[in-house]
Amino acid sequence: MLLLTGDACLIYAGLLLSAWLRAGALGRPVLEPSWPGLAILLFYFLSFYLFDLYAFDLGFRSAKYFYRFLAANAGVAIAMSAAFYFLPFLETGRGALLILAGMVAISTFSWRLFVEWVFRRFLGRVREMLIVDSGSAGRALCSEVNGKFDYRVTGFLDDDPSTWGLRNSPVVLGGTAMLSDWNLMRNINTIVIAQLKSPEALKKALQCKLKGILVYDIHTFYKDVMGKLCVEHMDDLRFVSNPLSGVRRNIYNLKCKRLLDIAFSLLGLSLSLPITILTAAAIKLESRGPVFYCQKRMGHKGKVFKAVKFRSMRVDAEINGAVWADKDDPRVTKAGRFIRKYRIDEVPQMWNVLRGEMSFIGPRPERPKFVTMLEKNIPYYSLRHSVKPGITGWAQVNYPYGASEKDALEKLKYDLYYINYLSPALDFYILLRTAKIILFGKGAR
Repeated sequence: MLLLTGDACLIYAGLLLSAWLRAGALGRPVLEPSWPGLAILLFYFLSFYLFDLYAFDLGFRSAKYFYRFLAANAGVAIAMSAAFYFLPFLETGRGALLILAGMVAISTFSWRLFVEWVFRRFLGRVREMLIVDSGSAGRALCSEVNGKFDYRVTGFLDDDPSTWGLRNSPVVLGGTAMLSDWNLMRNINTIVIAQLKSPEALKKALQCKLKGILVYDIHTFYKDVMGKLCVEHMDDLRFVSNPLSGVRRNIYNLKCKRLLDIAFSLLGLSLSLPITILTAAAIKLESRGPVFYCQKRMGHKGKVFKAVKFRSMRVDAEINGAVWADKDDPRVTKAGRFIRKYRIDEVPQMWNVLRGEMSFIGPRPERPKFVTMLEKNIPYYSLRHSVKPGITGWAQVNYPYGASEKDALEKLKYDLYYINYLSPALDFYILLRTAKIILFGKGAR
């Protein structure tokens, strides 16, 4: 938000200064809105978002981030040139646009360097974490979070003396009595309680919280920080006490979501007709067989339906039975590799959305054979069928393509998070993330 606010101010200042430098006057009252100005702001925000310029995964000084930055600004320049050429009511001076592009590029990149310096100098520090309990839940959390999300696990606390000082990394520092050791706790920012057996330890954790240390139970930490649910260590009571917004009978779930699905599927099927024709021709030219591939999938409330996709594999791809796709799978055709990379093979599923078998957003539908296997081995797997399956979903934008039982478990954690906290805002955010993935062809097999 800080970067976005700074960008908005700098782009607006660039609009005023470029007009002044080109024409010698501001040309219109400073606070008066204009369609060209709003269009330019929109172009910049969308391009900067799509090219990950608001992400902190790379240092702003890195070459990769700089290439992203150049590509984003080039994209804006192309989009502005096209828009102002084809839409006369947005007309503005070409010289002013050129000056604006240069000023915005220099100022927004300088703004990022300044923000990075401020964070490193005054705010940037890794958050030290203690995990209470060194059992399987605590160790699993440590392996997921250590060195990520700006957290570093300092160690574990466990009341079992046999675990103290073992040569594990991180080490078990001692029992929960150390929660009262202020020499240790003064450097700790976060405590995550994987398991707490002693009432006295709970009181000590409360005292830490009153001293300004963040204290989470493991389920809340997974939900609030990692955006998923800790399925392996949940029980029926926790699911009953969670909101489960995805199955709640409200106006969005009962009416709005379905109306949006119908409207966007009709629009999408119409706009994608040229792509459909070209894709069908490419598939037919390369290999014999049908253009479309219908596959049984399990949907809402366990109902089996036929999902429609463009065929991207050889006709005999599953002659030996259903298997997950591998990376560089030899069964994928040349045309299929392209349409899978950019998710064009999923376009016909808008027909499933129109029929009411799927939604645009929801857990991806799985094949009945795999569902039977996964339900036996993964707790609460069947809960993902409590909402309509989707073309895209929270798991798809947070986790790469899965081809194993372990991947299915990880995706279930994200699917159940979506079912718990489904909302119009979350759906909109997933659509934005999906657009970025499709644009850059990430994660396909």
